[in-house]
Amino acid sequence: MKKIINKIKTSIWLYPTIYSIGAFILSVGIKILETTYSDEMSLYLSTVFYTKSELAQTVLGIVASAFITIATFTFSTTMVVLTMYSSQFTPRVVENFLNNKVTMKSFGVFLSGFIFAISSLLFTKTSQNENLVISASIGVIYVIVGLVYFLIFIHNVATYVQASHLIQRLQDEAQKKIKEYNDFEDKASILSKEEMIEMVKYKYFFDVYAHSDGYIQEINYQKLQKIAQNHNCIICFKKVVGQFISLETKILTIYYEEKNILDEIDIEEINKLILIGNKKTQTQDFSFTIQKIVEIAVKALSPGINDPNTAIHCLNIIGILLRDLSHIEKGYILLKKDDELGDIIYEAYDFEVLLDDAFSQIIFYGQADVSVIVVALKSLRIIKTKASKYNKEIIDNYAKYLIEKQLKLSDDKLHHTKIKNEYVDLINL
Repeated sequence: MKKIINKIKTSIWLYPTIYSIGAFILSVGIKILETTYSDEMSLYLSTVFYTKSELAQTVLGIVASAFITIATFTFSTTMVVLTMYSSQFTPRVVENFLNNKVTMKSFGVFLSGFIFAISSLLFTKTSQNENLVISASIGVIYVIVGLVYFLIFIHNVATYVQASHLIQRLQDEAQKKIKEYNDFEDKASILSKEEMIEMVKYKYFFDVYAHSDGYIQEINYQKLQKIAQNHNCIICFKKVVGQFISLETKILTIYYEEKNILDEIDIEEINKLILIGNKKTQTQDFSFTIQKIVEIAVKALSPGINDPNTAIHCLNIIGILLRDLSHIEKGYILLKKDDELGDIIYEAYDFEVLLDDAFSQIIFYGQADVSVIVVALKSLRIIKTKASKYNKEIIDNYAKYLIEKQLKLSDDKLHHTKIKNEYVDLINL
């Protein structure tokens, strides 16, 4: 059910469908008011809003033509933007444009305006009595609203096709998810591998395997914690959100003391609380958003685009994001509610892995450009400002590996001086 809801939320047809249904209901409601309560309506509405049936049909026809023209232009523009996003940036950021509420609401307004005009045109009848109607006036107001949304849509397209604005949006999304992770981690306890092994020394255990192939998109830790508390057991995850798993891969292990507890636990219910899909999502995985920024940088460094300044900007943003993660400790996160029995244990993010994933590809494709290497060292310096003692050593070791590798690739003394100066500033921080 949750997978279906997520598909509906990210569908391009969500807002157009809701708005179109609302527009059809509005046209039916206006027709009922015109035929049933025309006298009462005349007491509250000015005669300016009333038109003859023939004029209403003409106006509504123009409104319908206007909306279908705008909708056609909008969809054409959207396809061009999506193609550009996929080719110039990365296919992973296409959904960021489609999930933008302003864009989807614009689609909804344009399609619903056409639905309203057509349905109102159908309900409007001409007769010798020349009935007065208000549907044409509502249609004119609808067109004005549609034009406002059209201008907003054009402004959004002109803004979001720029690499800097796209990166800023990704940065905001990543920072939001990182803050949620940090707040969540502050409420939990961090265990070392030895402490985790000591904690799960229960008499019995049972392994739970994946029910389908794909990426782990979401885990409902709250409900799983209730299951652990109700059955006095420990649920220990062997995989992390964002990891690709195949059918029958071990996801978690349930540790328990009493033999009959396993008969009371519904394994199917546990599987339903672990959402697996055919693509990564950023609901619980901030590293996926960081990966998008890395891919934009790599694409910018490709010979076809050759835009090192965008890659440099991405490195600066990556430094800011990883700075907020530089305090995290390697180990396992223990979710425990007060002194109640039943715990959830899952692997914490490894800062060294995050650091390597963020820099390795950019360094590989940008190693011929000394400015990219220099900014990479500056980015590491930004990360180090808030890093824990253990993570500072990781940063220093990574910088040492980076500079040794770079000095072997180039014999340019000026480049060597620039790189060494940045390295010294980093080490002496």
